[in-house]
Amino acid sequence: MNMASVTIRPVDSARYVEIKELYKYNLASLNNYIEELQWWNKRVNLVSRDVSRETLVKHVEHSLLLLLVPIVNEAANIFDVGTGGGLPGMPLAICRADHSVQRIVMNDKVEKKIWAVKQMIKKLGISGVDAIAKNASTITHRDIGSVSRGTTGESSVSVCITKHAFKVDQLLDLISSEFVNEFVFLKGRAEAIEEIKRVKEPVSAVIYSLDEIDEIDETAFYQGKAIVHLSR
Repeated sequence: MNMASVTIRPVDSARYVEIKELYKYNLASLNNYIEELQWWNKRVNLVSRDVSRETLVKHVEHSLLLLLVPIVNEAANIFDVGTGGGLPGMPLAICRADHSVQRIVMNDKVEKKIWAVKQMIKKLGISGVDAIAKNASTITHRDIGSVSRGTTGESSVSVCITKHAFKVDQLLDLISSEFVNEFVFLKGRAEAIEEIKRVKEPVSAVIYSLDEIDEIDETAFYQGKAIVHLSR
């Protein structure tokens, strides 16, 4: 029996415009990351070998759309599982407003990928971010660390993010509820709905359809794509 409550919401177009401006403001740093990702990809295979720079730019833009989800902006700790070459964690780390109040930890079980990500972090000089090579099911609070916030009432929540690396139901089975209970996925909308149906515990999900962005930008890149915020 499925125990999921699912809500479909439109994209906040005003917030999307803000994210586009954030991309432009950090363009030089994001371009440096893309260049590093291209260089390492030829040696470690972080993403598909024949990926073009234009496609990587789209992947970076796609990653930043996670900022459409309020909890991604509010979380003290962000855990990027199945990061590969640092997507979506690196673009978020580059564009954070304040590195001192949000820690980002990128994870992949493939050690050579994490080694490459660590080299990129060092080369780009990004603070408040780390990368660890472990199976996601074995991650604990000790691995991700925490950020101490000084203002009473500010969030100390941790959120797990992922970009096409896991099925919704499989990731919830992997990650202990003692570690994190908030998840944000970049996925196809139809597949996300089917995967949510297979979740075996009570959850609530908000699905943001990204088709509207194609209408705004007059492209077809986001057709059928969605952001899924799931809470258990």
